[in-house]
Amino acid sequence: MIKKNESNHTATKTSVAFFACMLIVSLAFAAEKPTSRLDAAASDPAKLGWMVGSPPPADRILRFDDGSYFRFPAMRWSVSNFRQLMPTVNVSRGVGAPLPMPRALRDDIDALRLTPIGMTNSMSWAESLAANYTDGIVVLHKGRIVYERYFGVLKEDGQHGAMSVTKSFVGTLGAMLVAEGALDDQKRVMAYVPELAESGFGDATVRQVLDMTTAIRWSSPH
Repeated sequence: MIKKNESNHTATKTSVAFFACMLIVSLAFAAEKPTSRLDAAASDPAKLGWMVGSPPPADRILRFDDGSYFRFPAMRWSVSNFRQLMPTVNVSRGVGAPLPMPRALRDDIDALRLTPIGMTNSMSWAESLAANYTDGIVVLHKGRIVYERYFGVLKEDGQHGAMSVTKSFVGTLGAMLVAEGALDDQKRVMAYVPELAESGFGDATVRQVLDMTTAIRWSSPH
């Protein structure tokens, strides 16, 4: 997970990709929802008040060990608050100053209309974000941020889990850096990310991670 306002230039672009991919992730989620499932407005985690108070009300408490953190609609809070639920590690962005991406925000994108695959009725771009339970999205065009929105409990400087979609985006960026000669795919992961030295990925090569050929022994908590 990368905080957008604390990243270097490469990491910033990665973070932007993470946010943009949330629309793709939520599309699959919405496609499977039964008609009885709460819509985006009714399942808004900020309105439902998950984990608010000290302590929160008993019916608003989410836990990792019992799986309650990943059940709908509670998961809409969890994906923006993983670090409150399970151990995580901060990965340094380096010593260089962050490079903000130029902005050229447009006000005409929300009104764009589209017809989702398998549907006959069109909807606006803004309507599609609600239909897909989008938490945050950033759209880039020619190196500039032209659209940026956040919903629920996700904020501009927040972090959001991107699950396995992360591998595709980071893998693509990694392959580009290898091709440019900026990344040695035969080095151990811990040479670039010392925070992972004691993890199951520390002694794997960058190539093994890019190819997803690392073997990690893992037991489900449930």
